[in-house]
Amino acid sequence: MKIESIFSVMTVLLIALSACTAEPSAPDEAVTLIIRFEASEQGVEEFAQIMDGVSDAMAAEPGFVSAKVFRDIDEPNVFVLEEVWATKELHQDHFTRINQSGDWSHINSLLIEKPEMGYFRSM
Repeated sequence: MKIESIFSVMTVLLIALSACTAEPSAPDEAVTLIIRFEASEQGVEEFAQIMDGVSDAMAAEPGFVSAKVFRDIDEPNVFVLEEVWATKELHQDHFTRINQSGDWSHINSLLIEKPEMGYFRSM
């Protein structure tokens, strides 16, 4: 199965899971951001450590609701991050800050390709 197909299936499953486990305090305009990362052999251990602390690292961010990290069983360098934000705009503000700080650039240096990202809303 192609990576794109796997990502599509994973995205559908994560959206379904999010709908079942949505935070009760999340406002109606809450969005789920799903990001697929593929870490390099050299960067995978550091990247896994970053993903392990992602919820704590973002806890104080305005509009952050929750985060879940999934690691592919068959391809352990592949991670999927599911973040829930109060609004898309609040996530974009956060994303601007991590770009300006250089954190996003560092994360990308641990990957073999640019991450795939998309915003979703429960139906």
